[in-house]
Amino acid sequence: MTATNSIAANAAALAAGTQSARALLADALARIATEDARWHAMLALNPAAHAAAARADAAAARGESLGPLHGIPLVIKDNIDVAGLATTSGCRALARAMAPGDATVVARLRAAGAVIVGKANLSELSFEIRSRSSLGGDVLCPLAPHATAGGSSGGSAVAVLRGYALAALGTDTGGSIRVPAACNGLVGFRPAHASLPMAGIAPLAPSTDTVGPITRTVADARLMAQVMGLALPAPADPAAPHAFPARLGVLHQAFGEDPTVQAAMDRALARLATQGVALVDVAIPDLEDLLAGPHIVDAEFAVAFDRYLAGHVPAGTAPASLAALVAGGDFLPDHRPALEQRLHAAPDAAPILARHAALRQRLTDTLAAQGLDGLIFPTMRAIPQTLDNPPGGWAPELAARSGWPALSVPAPALPGARPVGVELLVPAGHEALLFALGNLLEA
Repeated sequence: MTATNSIAANAAALAAGTQSARALLADALARIATEDARWHAMLALNPAAHAAAARADAAAARGESLGPLHGIPLVIKDNIDVAGLATTSGCRALARAMAPGDATVVARLRAAGAVIVGKANLSELSFEIRSRSSLGGDVLCPLAPHATAGGSSGGSAVAVLRGYALAALGTDTGGSIRVPAACNGLVGFRPAHASLPMAGIAPLAPSTDTVGPITRTVADARLMAQVMGLALPAPADPAAPHAFPARLGVLHQAFGEDPTVQAAMDRALARLATQGVALVDVAIPDLEDLLAGPHIVDAEFAVAFDRYLAGHVPAGTAPASLAALVAGGDFLPDHRPALEQRLHAAPDAAPILARHAALRQRLTDTLAAQGLDGLIFPTMRAIPQTLDNPPGGWAPELAARSGWPALSVPAPALPGARPVGVELLVPAGHEALLFALGNLLEA
């Protein structure tokens, strides 16, 4: 597995028989065995992976391709069902909660030829934007081992960064794909809300929950999203960089004060400008007021998770309800205050969702008033320096609360510097533009 090769390049070599799926898997497993005791990215390995890799090699020997992910090793966040493995959400109380089958998106990845290596560590129950769980501890950032890898899909990001897989699945309710992608110099795609199926995925807040890929390249993220079911036109000819002329609003309100982040954004904006993208400074009135107030997770988690435990998790393998889980105490102590509050004092969801709708309308009006195709801003206001929840800011919530798709792409890097993620946000239905802009930023 080479860090510079895309999924498509590896899949083509695998299907042609010039590369072995079993060798690719063996390399991934060797990396996990050699180094993951340091990073804590993985919670479980998939015993069926060897058979899947062997099937991919046998198909190649017959001259057959299994699909666009033929033999490609993938890692799945451990709040997403994989047949034959527990779906733990990183919680000791759920360590035996066997999945009844594959999540819909995992089944689609397998049908396209993917090899599922195993399950990734995460922030327990997906609660935070660090990745700390009672089953796996803290996921450390390999680029800065003193700091969190970001969350809640931190294990998924580290698995891609360290070569345990060529891509990984995460979930994103308020930033949990894009934040760890930004922390680890990777690409993270949050699809528009409800554009991909969530069946077989533990809920956090159904009104904003999404599933999506963390990858090394924008093209890989696009391919993964398509395999999972996102309808996209054929990609533009890479020899025609102006196939998607665009006007982007530069949302300085989201930049923060970190000079490293600001310098990275300057480099990213300069790159886009040289590619013909028009950049317009924009301010959105009352934006932080629209983002204030109770969070939708506080309103929806308890009911959604009770429904999940009662109707999805096999009886006897996990607590029957969230109240039973809390009473049992077999979870990360850090989460007790949030669990107690969400169990006993959940706010009404209706006014929260009304603010989401107002935010979406404000974003729509802002783009229309200035003839903009989307917005650009840093994924996080500051680079994590500790294992605590990083002061990432509210920017990732713009996509989560509006329901719009967003892509985090690493800014053009300076030698030796920590990565900085640049977020691109466009209205739902404009994903092709989103990926085209990501390609320009990454070029």
